[in-house]
Amino acid sequence: MSTIIIASLLVGAVSALRFKIFILVPTIIAAWAILTGIGLVWEITAAWVVLEIAVVTTALQVGYLATLLTEGLAVRPN
Repeated sequence: MSTIIIASLLVGAVSALRFKIFILVPTIIAAWAILTGIGLVWEITAAWVVLEIAVVTTALQVGYLATLLTEGLAVRPN
């Protein structure tokens, strides 16, 4: 689970750096589809898949917003 969290944080951070439009919603929908597919293939319980979806969604948002905040607080050279 920690690998998924770290990967989601990094994907959110890279999305904030790479895209200047609101890319978070399509990224979250893609993550939901991937996690649901993995849950179906590995026959994981629905409760565990829902927990993973909640954690990944939160990690994507935290990574995205943290990167935007650090970009906004950075001191630009003259």
